[in-house]
Amino acid sequence: MGEFKLKIFILVFSLFLFINLFLIINNDFLIKADGAEVSIVGEPTYVLIKDIIKNNVTIGKIYEINVTLINSGFNSSEELIVNLTDEEHFSLSKKIILNQNETKVVSFTWSTLFIKNQQIIVCFYPSNLDTDWNKNNSGSKAFTLYITDEMDKNTTNTPSFEIIFVIIAVLIFIFLLKKRNKL
Repeated sequence: MGEFKLKIFILVFSLFLFINLFLIINNDFLIKADGAEVSIVGEPTYVLIKDIIKNNVTIGKIYEINVTLINSGFNSSEELIVNLTDEEHFSLSKKIILNQNETKVVSFTWSTLFIKNQQIIVCFYPSNLDTDWNKNNSGSKAFTLYITDEMDKNTTNTPSFEIIFVIIAVLIFIFLLKKRNKL
């Protein structure tokens, strides 16, 4: 009789595990099929709007930074916060909601007093603090805001040297052709 009870216990326990595993898999599928799936599309882009000038010296720059988000899920997203943060912990945020299959560009006006490249982190997450963060409602991406000064551009670009180099190369080529024709 003890062996029979053990077999019944193993059968009931196996059935319990199978049903729970089925419910977990099915529930995960239902969450994915019914919810929003928000993600960042590509790399954030930026455009210089203007230089901040004081006493004829550039002391900073103002950029427009654009972040593209997409909701590829089957429902609208809840309210999300889109945030930009730099290395010095300066931060800007905006709130958005994305409808089903909607792509939205979120624009920020970003100013900096540092004339150096900056690492910026873009992240999005639910604005409701009671909502659990998951891969479908939160994410982040880092990018570099490349800042160059006009003086840097002039020191790295030497078109006059290149022109002189081409002229010298052409003159040497002509000289060698004439010398070859004389032989």
